[in-house]
Amino acid sequence: MTEDWRPCLVTLGAAGALYWALSKTRDRAPAPPIALRVAPFAVLAIGVIQLLPLPVGWVRLLSPARAEIHEAARAVLGGGGTATLSLAPAETLQSLLTLAGCVVVFFLVRDLAWRLREHQWALALPFVLVAFLEGVLGLVQSYGAGLPQATGTYVNRNHFSGLLEMSLPFAVMYAVTLMRRQSGRRSHRTPARPAILACVWLSAATVMLAAVIHSLSRMGFLAALASFFVMGAASLSGEGPGARRWWPVALAGALVLTGFIFLPTDQLIERFADMAQTDEITADQRAEVWRDTGNLIQAYPLAGTGLGTYEAGLYRYKSVAPMNTVDRAHNDYLQGLAEFGAVGFALLLALALRTYGRALRASASPVGTDERYLGIACVGSLTAIVLHSLVDFNLYIPANAMLVAWVAGIAEGLEFPSLRWPRSRSRRSTYLDAKGAPARG
Repeated sequence: MTEDWRPCLVTLGAAGALYWALSKTRDRAPAPPIALRVAPFAVLAIGVIQLLPLPVGWVRLLSPARAEIHEAARAVLGGGGTATLSLAPAETLQSLLTLAGCVVVFFLVRDLAWRLREHQWALALPFVLVAFLEGVLGLVQSYGAGLPQATGTYVNRNHFSGLLEMSLPFAVMYAVTLMRRQSGRRSHRTPARPAILACVWLSAATVMLAAVIHSLSRMGFLAALASFFVMGAASLSGEGPGARRWWPVALAGALVLTGFIFLPTDQLIERFADMAQTDEITADQRAEVWRDTGNLIQAYPLAGTGLGTYEAGLYRYKSVAPMNTVDRAHNDYLQGLAEFGAVGFALLLALALRTYGRALRASASPVGTDERYLGIACVGSLTAIVLHSLVDFNLYIPANAMLVAWVAGIAEGLEFPSLRWPRSRSRRSTYLDAKGAPARG
């Protein structure tokens, strides 16, 4: 954790505490299903357990490899009969605080989605604006300063691209929403304001896409195109009956393929031509890192090495780049499984699948509704980061991890516009759908 990130976490925690302390209970979002109430805090509890000094016998049962390291160190350094499951408790504590910040963001955005259920697009405005400004800075770096690649305020172009590819779908789909709202009105007059606003949002999306291209991030570009395909397929497939639904999907695929051919710059094409080389390690070395990570996972299958301890845990199994530090697996899923263990990773995966399912269900809402287009934006955003995380570590960058939590909070609140409270003034954990029947969580 960098020094400047700690004040951000403190501010976030204070803001969340003040929000729930000052807000009235009757104004808050309906209570989430019990699974959603338990799973995020169970994930945090696993991180806390990794920090607790446990009897060596318990550690030997949960993580034999960790107990072996502790006993070997105790033979030389001495020590008591307790040990933590984490190989580096200080690193685990820092990572756990960041994860707790993501949980705060998720529930805060979910609650705001209830308050703004008639204007949920407002929840996307802050990060789309930030992404647009980052994109402008990246283009200035590329064109004005003559830098070889656009990185914005990020150190790594892939993480810069990760922020943009997650925000880009919201800029595109909000423009679609504005035009759809206007086309649904029974009027022969078409005011210029919606068209102008839609052009502004599409211009912002163009800036972000151009910045992704000039970042020279290959996976960032592919992830952005994949999100376009998914959004196009979701937007168009519901427009016709039967087999006719597949023609728009094929059209979306053809447009994305055309973009892949004609949009890249010469520099990005050169990077695609040299697929074996990356910024830090070659493709062969990356594969070896993944193999070594697999050995690490086998050694710590249940409890993991501890959040943030991938580098410390890999030393024993590292067979690649002996003169270089390998502190990331360049695959969020492998690294998460290595650090969190099977139980914690399974909980995170279940939460991710739930969020993606929520977004998919919203994307199938009736054509012309805001929920549909906001759901499609969430699907596109999550698709992009899911793909990019296969070859990078965007989820270990605090700003990008917070954005994922933000999008997940929006997705969780997509059902709110169709719900209303029962007439009873008493607060209930259940609420009603648009037809007056109890809604399922």
